[in-house]
Amino acid sequence: MTERTGDPFRDLADSSLNFLQRFGVDPADRSAIEDRIMIFEEEVRELTEAVREGTDLNHIGEEAADVIVTIITMCHSAGVDTEALIEQAYRVVAKNDAKTHETHIFKDGKIRRRKA
Repeated sequence: MTERTGDPFRDLADSSLNFLQRFGVDPADRSAIEDRIMIFEEEVRELTEAVREGTDLNHIGEEAADVIVTIITMCHSAGVDTEALIEQAYRVVAKNDAKTHETHIFKDGKIRRRKA
């Protein structure tokens, strides 16, 4: 079992990679990219179905976590390690935090940059 560090993203990444290794799967195996993409697409479909059904919030959360796990393993197969994923996540946080009503607008279901 993965020891909790207080960083859920890192814990999930470590657990995901340990899980694969426990079954003899190399997380960095570039030849497994297509398999990882197929599994990711399957998990996204399951999450989408759970959200559309909308009756079991625990199931939605479980499917969302499965999607995150498949993203992590897919990225590792592509050569992106956990530290790089975490750094990118923080960059996205910073970008989102910098967006304001003056710079962006909610339109067509998405936050979009205001036209200059």
